[in-house]
Formats: sequence, C-alpha cells, structure tokens
Amino acid sequence: MAESLDRVNSQSFKQQLHTHFQVHSGDSAPVTLELIAVNEPPTTPNVELFTLHFLGPTSPVLSQQIWSFRHGKLGALDLFMTAISSDSSGTTYEVVFNRVIKKKP
Repeated sequence: MAESLDRVNSQSFKQQLHTHFQVHSGDSAPVTLELIAVNEPPTTPNVELFTLHFLGPTSPVLSQQIWSFRHGKLGALDLFMTAISSDSSGTTYEVVFNRVIKKKP
C-alpha cells in the first residue's frame, strides 16, 4: 500500500536526484526510472508547486495514469505520471505536485 503524499515535498525528492525508482502496474514487470530533475517554478506563498522529471527506457512507453512507484528511501508512492518527450536516450516523464500548503495551528 502506498504511503501518504503529505510526507514528501520537493526537498524529499531533491535528496534522491539521480537515483532509481521502480514503477509497477498490475502483473507486468516493473520499469526502472531515474529521477533526473526537480523543478520549483515561482508560486504564491500558500501553494506548493513542483515537478519531477524521470528518464526511462525508450520502450515500453508508460501511459498517462497513476503508477505505483517504489524507492529504497521514499518507500511506496502512487503518482500520476505522463510522458512528455522521447528521443534516443529514452522517454522523459513528468509528475506534478500542486497543492495548497496547510497552515499549522
């Protein structure tokens, strides 16, 4: 079972740059993706926005959907991912986090 996404933020992923994630779906063999970028565009103070870019093999190209990610340090995460480009080096995928920052009492 995947853990809550509330426990991860851009810093959690920045610490894992250039490490590998296993992506699972159903009965098919897992696909290994490398976290190649964590981007933090400007936003308002009450919104957390960051994107993750992963590099995977040229084949298979994973469809746009929620995937089960597994990582040695971050554990299990269910993330919505889409392919954004492909060339001879592989397929690049993007995951977007866009959420309101909860105020602490």
